[in-house]
Amino acid sequence: MLKFNSASVRIADSSRAVDECIAIMYGGKEPEDDGLWIVNAVIGHKLDKIAAAVKERLPKTAVVGSSCGGVIGREGAGEAMTHIAVMSVSGPRDEYAWFGVDDFHAANAREKGLELARGLYGKLPGASVVYLLSPGLDSCNDELVASFEEVFGDQVIIFGGASSDNYKALTMSQYTGDKASVYGAWAVGFSDKTLKASAKATHGFKAFGDPMTITKADHNQIVELDGQPAWATYSQRVGAVSKEDMRNALVTGGIAFDLPPDLAEDYGNKHLLRLGLPREDTGRLWLSVSVREGDPVYMTVRDEELIFSEQKKTLELLRKEIAANSKDEKINPVAVFQTDCLLRGRTLFDKVIKDEIIAMMQNAFSNDGETPPWLGMYGFGEFCPLGGRNLFHTYTTSLLVLYR
Repeated sequence: MLKFNSASVRIADSSRAVDECIAIMYGGKEPEDDGLWIVNAVIGHKLDKIAAAVKERLPKTAVVGSSCGGVIGREGAGEAMTHIAVMSVSGPRDEYAWFGVDDFHAANAREKGLELARGLYGKLPGASVVYLLSPGLDSCNDELVASFEEVFGDQVIIFGGASSDNYKALTMSQYTGDKASVYGAWAVGFSDKTLKASAKATHGFKAFGDPMTITKADHNQIVELDGQPAWATYSQRVGAVSKEDMRNALVTGGIAFDLPPDLAEDYGNKHLLRLGLPREDTGRLWLSVSVREGDPVYMTVRDEELIFSEQKKTLELLRKEIAANSKDEKINPVAVFQTDCLLRGRTLFDKVIKDEIIAMMQNAFSNDGETPPWLGMYGFGEFCPLGGRNLFHTYTTSLLVLYR
């Protein structure tokens, strides 16, 4: 059976941060040195330095990692430049595996996605849950999902997120295969037959006004909305006349696409949110998924009351599902993975509200005041199933709970 452990710290020196994570996870006991560390680090840390420190102390332990805008651990959320969080995985080597690729872009997402999926399949063909990490912005994540479903089948549960930086959208990084990258993607598969998985995502934004129609598209780029250049049309709709105005608009609401009625009921919302990054130099809106001509696009606005009520509802549904599938009357997860849109961090909420949301989630899965191993990140998007379908989201809080 697989075992999980976690720690998160705020320490500037990468070597000391690794030491402290080991101390937290093993409490002075001899650490296990034959597993995997999944690392999330805010960009004040270099992933290769973290990996080198792990290798020095635990030579048989592999490392995969991602930069992010903030981390979430059992200790709570941290968004300082020097925060890191770790989830360790150990157990039989035929129950988990990892694989990575480099040079991943939107233009080759299908090809590279198949390379990544086939690489993981070659190491762990029985994987039923896949933790997936993609590059931050130049990606087409629906094609990445499709690649994994082609290789593993559509019953595989895909969870994870997209790398990010400290809200600047300039430089993201990933680590796998003993090297750091800026266009890397990696996947960790789990095949422990004693494990069950439940996952849900929620956002809490409302669509408003009349929709715009995508009248011209190019792969993952909206070229025209309502027959006009997309960037200008979008800017006018949100009232943005400067880059700061546009940044504020992206924080308070993304663009939304219609969901089929069956998925909308499961989601608690009629719309799936997307982050559309405006590119004034091309006049286009760039998304991290492919887009289709003819689809309506809605503007959205944050609804704080809805964010809390939908999060509460999601936690209740997860607890009910876990209780129904578990032989134990207690809700007793062995690990929780969380991916949040980075705009749901300090940019969207102040510390008090953010800590309240995190505490609400962790209390839902704690026993006798003890939070299970927990790894989370603030990234540029989230992989999480919806209504039995694997999807890529933005602006959500997404949770994957592993339990027995």
